[in-house]
Amino acid sequence: MKRSRAAWLSVAIVLLLVVLLVLFLPARWAAPFVQSRLHGVRLERVHGLVWDGAAEQLRGPDGRSLGAVHWRLSRRALWGRLDLQLAFDGPMLAARGRLQRDAQGRPVWSDVALRSDLATWAPRLDTSLGSPQGTLTATLQRVVLQANWPVELDGRAQWGDAAMQTPAQAVGLGDWVMTLDGANGVLHGELHDQGKGPLHVEGQWQASPLGWRLDLLLQPRTADPALRRWLARLGRPDADGSVHLHRRNGLAAATPETTR
Repeated sequence: MKRSRAAWLSVAIVLLLVVLLVLFLPARWAAPFVQSRLHGVRLERVHGLVWDGAAEQLRGPDGRSLGAVHWRLSRRALWGRLDLQLAFDGPMLAARGRLQRDAQGRPVWSDVALRSDLATWAPRLDTSLGSPQGTLTATLQRVVLQANWPVELDGRAQWGDAAMQTPAQAVGLGDWVMTLDGANGVLHGELHDQGKGPLHVEGQWQASPLGWRLDLLLQPRTADPALRRWLARLGRPDADGSVHLHRRNGLAAATPETTR
């Protein structure tokens, strides 16, 4: 009887130790497992717990510093229910959001906030039209992914102090706002300016895995020659300097516009 009790006591102690280990597992112990799935991104100076921890430094495959990340993972993950909160702060992008899965097992992002100084992206976004300047912010209430494509989307984005830096000078474009929505894998956006800048902007776009479409009116409010020259590089301007952009690609080019 004593041996039986001792055996059960040993089992109970082992189980207790396992539970404590799971509940208080150091994040640095799990870091190699996570890192192997990050396609070359390295986690450095990892601290805290698996459930509430941080990596003070993320480095890309090229060794470049990307920023720091903090996470909170609900212990309900032990029962297969993903509930992860992430906060990322880097020199090129700051982002936060919550990741869960729906009844179909699809990733669902909510309460997403993004902010980026576009000047920091200049080497990567430089085009024949110049490189974007200003601050890009976005709030996404809900994004449902399937095969890495948003099948549902609800959000809003803003390009503040918008400008294009050309070799000659910066061309001011004002402040732009875009609403974002989507269902059944078809995404829509409506774009307009705030009404006080040098450029009137009005348009919409549509995208799906099969193609995309953009219809945009750009109309200068001033006689700024630099702005008008820049617009002329986008397309032939009307008498008042307006440029109408109509771009299509894929099956969206042959699809009638959706009534909204």
